[in-house]
Amino acid sequence: MKGQFKELSFGSHNVEVMIEGIRLERLLEKAMGEGLTLKSIRVINSTTMTCRISGKELKKLRRLAGHLYRITIRKERGPGPSLRSFFRRPLLVTGSLLILGLVTLQSFFIREIRIEGYRAIPEEKLYQCLEEVGIYEWAFRPKIDWTEAKETLYDTFPEITWVQLGYRGRLVVLNLSETTSDVIEEGEAGDTIELIEKDVYVDIVAEEAGYVERILPYYGKALVEQGDYVEKGQILITGKVPLEPTTFEENAPTEYFVKAKGTVWATVPYRLIFRQERYLFGESEGGLVLNRVEKTDQEAERKLEQQIRLWAKENLAESAEILNKSLKFSRDGNIIEVCVTLEVRREIGTNREERIGKTNTDNR
Repeated sequence: MKGQFKELSFGSHNVEVMIEGIRLERLLEKAMGEGLTLKSIRVINSTTMTCRISGKELKKLRRLAGHLYRITIRKERGPGPSLRSFFRRPLLVTGSLLILGLVTLQSFFIREIRIEGYRAIPEEKLYQCLEEVGIYEWAFRPKIDWTEAKETLYDTFPEITWVQLGYRGRLVVLNLSETTSDVIEEGEAGDTIELIEKDVYVDIVAEEAGYVERILPYYGKALVEQGDYVEKGQILITGKVPLEPTTFEENAPTEYFVKAKGTVWATVPYRLIFRQERYLFGESEGGLVLNRVEKTDQEAERKLEQQIRLWAKENLAESAEILNKSLKFSRDGNIIEVCVTLEVRREIGTNREERIGKTNTDNR
């Protein structure tokens, strides 16, 4: 039964017919006995009815009807009748073929050019170089020599380490990677370029353990996010950047390498111990110490604040901010020992060079 209903589906050839004759029920019984599928049966009067039937089964129905019944096709549906109706209208055929030809021809012209992966090279210079080799908007794509275009890019920009150039429909994509380099601040001698070896890239790793508050990667790929706890030495922003799979060329690289840049702010806990004298001494007379007085809690805390400020000046950047601190005092002999826990908001990213091809053991 499932196969029979398929015959009357949208994509199949089916017809609406009008059947005229006496004793229409006999014809219906014969049709059902032969396994024919009649749909949407509508009895108009005792000698006339309409129904739908597949194009294949219509011949069988005509054979069963013989000369006793007249079968007239009222409406046809399906790809065959639609095509016949279409080709009976020459102007429509001509217009459709013209539109199809224009759409097909248009698909060979470049509609958009997208450049990805560039850093130091100005974008307009890359577009200019592409235009010189015939790659520009509305250029005829089959005339482009893609191999020559890639070689021209390498020759024009020596800092490019690899190029991925291809098209997807009317979109042309240029993806490239540059030599890892930094521009140092301008001095009296002018700008200086610090070049990194080509087989070396740079990761940004955690200088201290803490909870990430904010991460802003400028170059490279962030491996952590806000709220993550990171350990000292863990990679925060990697210079080994994966590439999206592409069908532009075989054996295309799956990653490229840069000198990672970015800032990572975190809340870092510090556990410190400070010591100070327990007693305040007065004047000495005849070798004896007179007026020995023990520090009050307030005096001990003021001294501790000085010690913390000195520690922060020597160990933290000016941009760091102490958020919270907890203190635990203990007195032993002539010493006051204070265990201090500080929560400090600070930048924790520091550069670490990695060699391309070396397995990274940091799996955190």
